Amino acid sequence: MRFEIVTIGAELLDGTLADTNTAAIASRLARLGGEVVRGTTVPDEPDAIRESLEDALSEADAVVAAGGLGTTSDDLTKQVAARVFGKSLALDEDVLARVRSRFEERGRAMPEINVSQAMVPEGARPIPNRIGTAPGLVLEDDGRLLFLLPGVPAEMVAMLDEYVVPFLEGRGLRRTTEERVIRTTGISESALAEMIGPTARRLARTEISYLPSITGVDVRISCRAGGSRSPGRTADSAEERLAAIIGPYVYARGNESLEEVVGYLLTMQGKTISVAESCTGGLLGFRLTAVPGSSDYTRGGVIAYSNDLKKRLLKVKAGTLKKHGAVSGEVALEMAEGAVKRCRSDLAVSITGIAGPGGGTKDKPVGLVWMAVAAGEKACAREERFAGSRDAIRTQAAQSALDLLRRTLLGLTQPGERRA
Repeated sequence: MRFEIVTIGAELLDGTLADTNTAAIASRLARLGGEVVRGTTVPDEPDAIRESLEDALSEADAVVAAGGLGTTSDDLTKQVAARVFGKSLALDEDVLARVRSRFEERGRAMPEINVSQAMVPEGARPIPNRIGTAPGLVLEDDGRLLFLLPGVPAEMVAMLDEYVVPFLEGRGLRRTTEERVIRTTGISESALAEMIGPTARRLARTEISYLPSITGVDVRISCRAGGSRSPGRTADSAEERLAAIIGPYVYARGNESLEEVVGYLLTMQGKTISVAESCTGGLLGFRLTAVPGSSDYTRGGVIAYSNDLKKRLLKVKAGTLKKHGAVSGEVALEMAEGAVKRCRSDLAVSITGIAGPGGGTKDKPVGLVWMAVAAGEKACAREERFAGSRDAIRTQAAQSALDLLRRTLLGLTQPGERRA
């Protein structure tokens, strides 16, 4: 089955927003064995939208369009699509009731402008939006099949997975590939490739790709159907083999974040955590508490930027600060130990470093970060040297501290450990 993808929005063309929707749509269609023949991005202009939809519908078996389903003056996709199909818009009372209920759930009255979201082309099937208010639509007529989805990525992806993919499977499409993702941190893309490359090259009907980011590298495993094994079984086998090779660097399989993994480990072990932060200024605590249910294991924390607060709130010794400086393993350890006592938690994780762009010296350059985990009488510290902007250094520091915590909970670190 041949598909075309149309994304709509001036913000995608002027660089304001990155177009992640095309990739999300294409990957799901490819896993179903669909052939994406073209992707087009157009501005919020009626003629441009009409021409792109008409062209795509004439060339493909089905078209997936994302964007322009809101209530503002530049949301024109639905109206243009209705004209392309020769349909008029009519109020759908069921859709209106769903939109209204979304506002009522939030304790708000629905603005009258949102009534426009319940105007549906005749014969179109609404796609429920469980995240936002704008419903998606399916238009089908004279052999033409068009899916209209919101441009907000979270809403669009939910509709893809919960409606569009099952709809297409009902039309006979079946998964021809399966994907697995191994999430790693603390190791470079090149080092990962060197470790797993020889094994990966021997895996039949399997493609390996590396997706690096500022916080780590995801290893994507894509397996095609063929032979006596299903692509799912082939993918499971490949995932197990590769994960075993890179062991300690693997923090998750799938889409779990590192803070979710840490939260799970704390919950399973019945332990509580607190934080002591300097250069990250609360970023570590933010990530820990971004996980639903984190109040069960997160006690709190201290942001101690100044040496005075390090001494007064975390009981870091003046002598330690004078001898080793604020950015040192010794201070990181005393910060973590102080947080355990101050917050009465089972464990604490600390960060102290130089995020820049100024403040570095020859001995302690910008990007130097020390972090530590204290757990009762046991404690370990890690030294890291990060590169990049201030935000990049802070982001990497929080990730590395969470990883040190993960390793501590799994028994993969040693008391007093020092590592570059």
